[in-house]
Amino acid sequence: MLPKKYTISKPLLDLRMTLGEGCVWDSRSQRLYFVDIDLNTVYVYDPKEDKYGYSHFDKNVTAIALLEEAQEGLVASIEDNFAFIPPSSLPQPLLHRSQLPEEQGALVSAEKQYLVIPTSTVSILPKEARLNEGAVDPAGRFLAGTMGKEFGSHNGRMWALQPAADGKGWDAPLVYDHITCTNGMAWTDGGKKMYFTDSWVKEIVTFDYDIEQGTMSSRKVFSDISATEYGYPDGLCLDDQGGVWTARWSAGKVLRLNPKTAEIDVEIDIR
Repeated sequence: MLPKKYTISKPLLDLRMTLGEGCVWDSRSQRLYFVDIDLNTVYVYDPKEDKYGYSHFDKNVTAIALLEEAQEGLVASIEDNFAFIPPSSLPQPLLHRSQLPEEQGALVSAEKQYLVIPTSTVSILPKEARLNEGAVDPAGRFLAGTMGKEFGSHNGRMWALQPAADGKGWDAPLVYDHITCTNGMAWTDGGKKMYFTDSWVKEIVTFDYDIEQGTMSSRKVFSDISATEYGYPDGLCLDDQGGVWTARWSAGKVLRLNPKTAEIDVEIDIR
């Protein structure tokens, strides 16, 4: 069966971003958070008010996730570690969607906001470029991994930020390695199955996931679409039918993959 095809030609927000990533919807506040990695910026958008805002930081913020208590802020992966973004550093939606970034200077301060670095042990090696993507597993661990410095190299690694066993501070054990470029992750089957995207080898793989221990095993390739027209797999999420949605870097597409066959059943062109 041929995939259903759609085209999106009008952006929700035209923010002149250089590397937009990491969309996270907060159902509690009804706000969307996302980042521009290269510009060290976290954005927020309030669809009800049709307004957005942003905060600048002194390091690349590469991925973000919600904390259990909304008033605690966000957890993030930054270029070389994990970090917490406290409420005082969160962006506020003060600007109307029609206001372009170059018009924002008088309304939103470009002053650098601060990050809180937890007592975890992440050490980025010279052969790793930076942390790139992260996601929260069903038990509340925040997994984030790096990309290799050289395209195609398998030098990336992944850690899991979690409370220390003694209840004091945080640990970040290494949970996976031999990655080219860490990208989209998601869990299903009650947390027993994990999807993981390794971009440079164009693979979306699955693991058996031990939710108690936070460990991965039985790696299987779910999708390895190699056709140039579909670019590289990047961000990933699942729908309520188990469908796998994958953003395709360099191709300007979003695909839905059938969870049983991995065949493309929806193709969206972004123009």
